Amino acid sequence: MKREVVVLIGAGAIGVAIARCVSAGRALLLADLKLENSEAQARVLREVGLTRTPPVAMSPAVKTSHA
Repeated sequence: MKREVVVLIGAGAIGVAIARCVSAGRALLLADLKLENSEAQARVLREVGLTRTPPVAMSPAVKTSHA
């Protein structure tokens, strides 16, 4: 079974507003540098039935390479 996933990195108000618009019927993964931020926004999104996944804290030590 395939399922679409929306990944929101950064639990700011604009991102959460967009996630509310595009996440219906999809899994939503919410991540932020501060776990408290993603937990707070996840609570709001759960109240309207949009997320069942646990919030995630990102590590600022993760580096990307543009090789």
